[in-house]
Amino acid sequence: MYGQRLPRILVTGTERIPSVELGAIVPLSELQKRGVCEFRYKDELWLLPSDVAWSDILLLVRGASVWSVQAARWAKQHGRIVLGYWDDNLLAIPEYSLTYPYYSSPRVRANIDTLFKLTDAFFCPNPKLAAKLSACHGREVKLLPGVHGREGFEPPKERAGALPVVGYSGGPDHIKILNSLVGPVLWEVGRAGVNFKVHIVGPKPDFIGKLPVETKHTPFIGDYYSYLDFASKLEWDIGLAPQVDSEFTTYKTYIKFLEYTDIGCAGIYTKIEPYLGIIEDSVTGLLVPNEIGAWSDGILRLLRDPALRFRIASNAYEFAQANHSRKAVVEKYAAALAPFLSHRGPPVNKVYAVASSPIYMLNSICRGSREYMKIYGLRRLLRRAPPQAASLLRRRMMRRRTGK
Repeated sequence: MYGQRLPRILVTGTERIPSVELGAIVPLSELQKRGVCEFRYKDELWLLPSDVAWSDILLLVRGASVWSVQAARWAKQHGRIVLGYWDDNLLAIPEYSLTYPYYSSPRVRANIDTLFKLTDAFFCPNPKLAAKLSACHGREVKLLPGVHGREGFEPPKERAGALPVVGYSGGPDHIKILNSLVGPVLWEVGRAGVNFKVHIVGPKPDFIGKLPVETKHTPFIGDYYSYLDFASKLEWDIGLAPQVDSEFTTYKTYIKFLEYTDIGCAGIYTKIEPYLGIIEDSVTGLLVPNEIGAWSDGILRLLRDPALRFRIASNAYEFAQANHSRKAVVEKYAAALAPFLSHRGPPVNKVYAVASSPIYMLNSICRGSREYMKIYGLRRLLRRAPPQAASLLRRRMMRRRTGK
């Protein structure tokens, strides 16, 4: 279809976070199964010229580091196409985010400006983010749907007679909204005389052990596939997805909708984009403003109406199957990538690629360390670099053994 051999796509990012898995690895794995392309993934810290030389297309997921810039420059110098994937507005990371010091630094902003010049095309899952990237990049940005993380997921099951469970799952950045909104909401619901349980997955909030109902806490699970395995065993009836009501949130993805659909529970979401664009209120979820009374009313409504809970969860499952299953999403990716799949990178001498690797890696380590030190300081670099490098190496070795 595209020449004598399949096009080769090399994906890279800081590590295999959900953005990398859902934005690139999962859909490209499906395309590879269908014989559309070959693909490989490698953390940008470990990327070598021989990796880029293998590829025809380099796909940078959330590219913003000096390593992304180095890889993109090498790729362009050797006739490769460079693509970018964003699922956040990296130009406006808010102060409450743990990554704010990094993305707000002048050095990283300069990296992003350079990557705008080096990248041939961008992709993203949010229409507002697509418009923003198009304005910055000067070209049309392809809109791609979010994909369900697991290869197959089951329709929801009715849990007749079981004590309802209200769950919340989120990352370390969400501790503030847990304490300021979720805690007071659950306290109010707990005083309403309805019996239920609470399960919090993520950062440990202040209200653990203080609510008038049974409450369980599970620490944040960093590895994406470990989280999927864990979530698939949860028996939640209601999933809470409050979002900070800010401009930044409107550029994000609707990943919580897909996660709660996988769990098989009815979700309640902040009435803000991106959920306004995907949730049909009272049909595939509940949309509520970030007010304690509104969230309390939404939870009580679902607790008191098991049939409504099951109907919402079932509708969400049908919607996700039709629009966000691997089968549905892979067609969109194939169409978006089609203009680039006929490209073949010119051959790179293998001896040259291997011989240049030590210098490339040394340059990568020096530039990366210098960038990190400028942003966070020498003390933090010396304290965090060895354990982070060891962690990356362990994950890399584990993935070689498990294939994940």
